[in-house]
Amino acid sequence: QSTVVIIHNIFYKIEIALKIMPQNRKEKSEFTKIFEKFLESYPEFSEISEIARRNTYDMGRRGQARIWIIGGFVYRPIIRTLWEDIPEPQQIDIDFLIERPPASENFYFPKGWTPSVTRSGYPYLDKGKIRIDLNFLDSFHSIIARHKRPGFKHFFTGTPMNIQSIAYDLTNKSIGVIGKRGIEAIKRRIVRINDLEEATFEAQKREMKLEDYVRQKAEELNFSYDLTPIYSPPATKENHRGNGQKISVKE
Repeated sequence: QSTVVIIHNIFYKIEIALKIMPQNRKEKSEFTKIFEKFLESYPEFSEISEIARRNTYDMGRRGQARIWIIGGFVYRPIIRTLWEDIPEPQQIDIDFLIERPPASENFYFPKGWTPSVTRSGYPYLDKGKIRIDLNFLDSFHSIIARHKRPGFKHFFTGTPMNIQSIAYDLTNKSIGVIGKRGIEAIKRRIVRINDLEEATFEAQKREMKLEDYVRQKAEELNFSYDLTPIYSPPATKENHRGNGQKISVKE
């Protein structure tokens, strides 16, 4: 074959490949489309996401550590779009889960935001009705309490309630909204205990009964609720936590 023919064949194969590629590319999920549309319309998010990025470990050529958005800031706009309007909370909490904190924990707090620290030692920032929480995998309560290695996969199994087992990958947006239990909770419109010990811990922190804690979340979202935990510790021994109270679930 002549050089001209060979080159023509190469370009023809490239053209065919380019035509096929969009068909093979994974389609964004409905939940991802809804949430990304919400982010596009959220005027403060550009500044908010920059704060998260500036408080992330810089790995040099490998880029920055990964960042996920978790919590109600993810599931609330999806619920509003799919089901019905739900009340906007008085304070808008935007929770980030970050793979690694910045070197020497030299946090970036821009002008106009008031920095503080939670009882658990996590930094957060306030500005008007917006609060940004910076959580890190290596010190995230549900991971540490279960003696897990600081891996993101452990986030989903350790949330107090199933609706909270949802996240948006801010670093790799092609992944989008993920979290089987959280997605299923929205589809079925039901709040369940996800990890019994973590749910009990969070209820005690709020000085609430476990059932009231779960019911309150369900009522906020106009969902039903089920107190049967998706995961509970082995029942061979009585399980205790913190102040020695026996963990129990009212059926």
